[in-house]
Amino acid sequence: MSTDESADADDVTRRLDDALERVAHGAAVSVPSILLQRGLTVAFTAALTNGLGAAPYGLFALARRIQRFLSRIVLGFRSGLSRFLPTADQEERNALATFASLLLLGVSTAFGAGLFLAAPRLTAMAGQSEQFGTLLRVFALGMPASVWLFTVTEVLRGIEAVAPLNLTLRLAFPAAQLVVGVVGAFVLGDILFVAGGVLAVMGLTGVGAALWVVRARGFRPRLRGPDLPALRRRYLDYTIPLFLGGIATTTQRLGFYPLIAVFLTGVAGGVFSVGVLVSQLVRLPLMAINQFIPPVAAALNEQGHEEALSRLYHVTSRLVLVGVVAAAVPVVIYRETVMAAFGPTFTAYAPLLTLFVLAQVAACAAGSVGILLRMTDHQRALLVTNVAITTVLAVVAIPLTRRFGLAGVVWTYLLMLTLNNGIEVLVLYRLEGLQPFTKRHGFPLVAAVPYAGVGLAARAVAPGVVGAVGGTLVGLGVFAATLKLLGFTPVERRLASTLFERYGELLPGR
Repeated sequence: MSTDESADADDVTRRLDDALERVAHGAAVSVPSILLQRGLTVAFTAALTNGLGAAPYGLFALARRIQRFLSRIVLGFRSGLSRFLPTADQEERNALATFASLLLLGVSTAFGAGLFLAAPRLTAMAGQSEQFGTLLRVFALGMPASVWLFTVTEVLRGIEAVAPLNLTLRLAFPAAQLVVGVVGAFVLGDILFVAGGVLAVMGLTGVGAALWVVRARGFRPRLRGPDLPALRRRYLDYTIPLFLGGIATTTQRLGFYPLIAVFLTGVAGGVFSVGVLVSQLVRLPLMAINQFIPPVAAALNEQGHEEALSRLYHVTSRLVLVGVVAAAVPVVIYRETVMAAFGPTFTAYAPLLTLFVLAQVAACAAGSVGILLRMTDHQRALLVTNVAITTVLAVVAIPLTRRFGLAGVVWTYLLMLTLNNGIEVLVLYRLEGLQPFTKRHGFPLVAAVPYAGVGLAARAVAPGVVGAVGGTLVGLGVFAATLKLLGFTPVERRLASTLFERYGELLPGR
């Protein structure tokens, strides 16, 4: 190897190690907070299902998801924050944050007003009760509050403010939501109080986070300046395709709830919501990696470091797959025990949890593919991809739902996530030459075999919570030992060493 080639290889390795450390730092700090957030959200859901019953919770879940359907579309305009903030100076950051905030609040207010006015007609079309219509109107009024919270947290992500992001999104809001849920379910017995209270704490949490951004990072509103028209055009050119594509993406993720509202019952809506919630625990590794891969990937792309970006994708996607498999196996094996936490109505639907989990594995197997398409400025290709997939699903979903009921909806959900991520992988490879898989991606699947065997044996010997906890702990040890036997790459070993040096003192016994 020549001196120039050696220098280039060293530069790629250095940039890869730096990028991995930044992403892994965000993940390491985020994992405990995401676990806490998910735990608080599960506790909130269990409080409503056990305190108010499956049917009232189902109406609450359907109304909230319909509002979230619209708010997720609106939030397509926030993606430019994590794309442009990392490389912007302070004046540009002020202008971007101001413009994006006003844009998102304005659009969310318009969408909320539309939902409020349409609530009676939507209730009649779905054949639901008057309470469902009232819940829709409550969530419509609170749409700007929910959008505001996620706008501010996107600013925190764009400036890589790890601790404030996790404190806001993973602790403050879910903890306040749980308090509202417990009071509403067990003290007042009023699902409308829960709906209004959840929206109120979303707004207040967003305001608190915005005050931190202003005081700690010096953000100030900026509405005027000679460079602002060009900056706004650049922002809109980037985000409008994502906003339009968000209609398709959101239909894929949340279009099931309007479908359930029209063709099925409130109980079915509650079961589907719980299935998605529980199965998304499997997504924890991808969620952790994704906390700060957008600004890191955007910077590598902006600076032309294609090789470092490609290797970053390989390593992070494999780490995600390891974590996803580790989380998926016990949820599938102990599905009845898991669903029993929400009451007997949900336990009866435990077999469907396997399909929910398989859907999440399919969604995570390719790592951060959607984010990489956006961060490499292929948002228009992402728009075309998502519109095509949504069109296919719109044709498939209704007949499956009418023929098989809730099971048909869940099978459609599995098909949607599998198609979505598979096609995105092909598009990213075609446009950028990036693809996630190496032969090492098969190692977690190999290690899952003895892991599952331990779990099944533990369930046979000790059914219930005790067997689930013991089998999972022993199985994880077998899983880790198998992966160690199969071997790790030098990059992964360096990353583990760096993380151990950084966080080792936090481990028990250190």
